[in-house]
Amino acid sequence: MKIKKFLNNNVVLLKKGSNEIIGFSTGISFNKKVGDDVEEQDFEKIFVLDTHAMLEHFSYQLGKCDPKYVAIVAKIVAYAKQNYRLAVSDYIYLTLLDHIDFTVHRIKQQMTFHSPLQWDIRRFYPDEYAIGVYAVQLMEQELTIDVPTEEAISIALHFVNVQSQKKDMAVTNQIAKFIEDVLTIVKYEYKQNFDENSFHYSRFVTHLHYFAQNVINHTLPSYEASTLYAQIEKMYPQAFHCVEKIKVYIKNTYDINISENEEIYLSLHIQKLTEQGEREKNNGL
Repeated sequence: MKIKKFLNNNVVLLKKGSNEIIGFSTGISFNKKVGDDVEEQDFEKIFVLDTHAMLEHFSYQLGKCDPKYVAIVAKIVAYAKQNYRLAVSDYIYLTLLDHIDFTVHRIKQQMTFHSPLQWDIRRFYPDEYAIGVYAVQLMEQELTIDVPTEEAISIALHFVNVQSQKKDMAVTNQIAKFIEDVLTIVKYEYKQNFDENSFHYSRFVTHLHYFAQNVINHTLPSYEASTLYAQIEKMYPQAFHCVEKIKVYIKNTYDINISENEEIYLSLHIQKLTEQGEREKNNGL
């Protein structure tokens, strides 16, 4: 393997044959340079992503985020593997890194809200929830910030989503139709198609997959209004308007109302997805 590019002092983009992978090793930039030959044992962790789009986004995240976040993610995943023997792919490192980066940003902006899935996760996924609790404690310890306890639910969801689960075909088809319908609403609202291999598209679909199960089964929890609701409406008016259309679709199709907290989650996902689409469009991609 050869070093192709340094993303920061601890992370490098590597060339292995015709493939590109990412290597993490504390302080590697101080004793290596671009073009040097390296071995896998030179790194604390080698990341292999499924698609080039995922690799590019991970490279971007690793290059811009605080190196402490990478170490925190590594500890969270190691904890999950050692204590709960959860099978995870390298994709979990990408989703957790993105989540922690965004969480710290929200905390600094005093943007906090309740997860609409608290009851579900605590009851049906106690192991994943325990990992989330550990992650929150670790973030507070390593970053010296106060992290809302609700973040344990959000982090737990990352581990819930990467576990393979067998589902009844009829339910699978219902979920697939729900996701397709919601994506169609977003595409028409923004009058653009989205790269299905992109990171934020994948994150949005993953969220819709779990959300769809609760809608179809009528198991959506209800919560009091969030103080962040009006702020999201003001900050991201088009994403918020799009969610209003999704809300009407769900009510008409499944006769169920979604909570304001779920509207916030959907708005944030749509905002990230469409921002990425606009960047690619402006760059001529």
